[in-house]
Amino acid sequence: MVSIETPNTKETVLDAVAEVVGEDALATISPTSKVEKPTAEKVHAAFAPVCVTQQPIPTNFNRGDVSQLFVGLEKEIPRWVPGSVIKYAAWKAGFESSKDAEHAAKHLKLAADEWNKADVGVTFEWVEDPKDATFILAHGPRNPGVLASAFFPNHKDLNIMFVYADAFATNAWKNSMWKVFMHELGHVLGLRHEFALDEDKNLPEGQRAKLIGVLNQDSVMNYKPTAPELQKSDIISTRLFYGLRADSEGNPPNINMTDVVDYTPM
Repeated sequence: MVSIETPNTKETVLDAVAEVVGEDALATISPTSKVEKPTAEKVHAAFAPVCVTQQPIPTNFNRGDVSQLFVGLEKEIPRWVPGSVIKYAAWKAGFESSKDAEHAAKHLKLAADEWNKADVGVTFEWVEDPKDATFILAHGPRNPGVLASAFFPNHKDLNIMFVYADAFATNAWKNSMWKVFMHELGHVLGLRHEFALDEDKNLPEGQRAKLIGVLNQDSVMNYKPTAPELQKSDIISTRLFYGLRADSEGNPPNINMTDVVDYTPM
């Protein structure tokens, strides 16, 4: 019997898009094995850039002393199946120039490599074919005050990580883009912002986030007017998160009575 492989939703959608806008619009940056880190420039903006992967932080909670590493989303705590490889691609089209597209792709690789070195239980891999990717890096529409946005672990065939014009606006932020992507990849791993634990249920994240690990005002998941940096506590906490396993009866791990739900990257 001849087996006929049926295209998945991701392949079907990308093929349909290609028919409408042309193959060139879906061309990607070819992966490279090594990327040099740019010369560091001190970043200290007059405002803390907003990350719209989650709702913007309330101004009355914009305090460095409440930064913590959190996970959780509504009635579940999503993560990828431990040991997963999260594959990503980077589109060429949509950026101001091909140089900007290559710059963003290389900085995403720098960020992914740093998380891979941390050995937290999930790894990232740059691929060329978007049909093989769990997510694709794309240039987003103008969004003042926002540098980038991502997503949390989920069952979608394909996700998008956006980088916005403000990330290219100054040399300081442009050269620190990989650090911005480290924050966004934290979201991709399932990590949330430090203000997510507030008890006011009227706030966007209310009591839906759960604390893992220790307090650290310099967490890569914190809002600051300086470029985020991956801390040892971030690594330890993320390893703890991905080290959780089902109990002897097969019940999923939970944190403060909220189940951890594992998703398989598509």
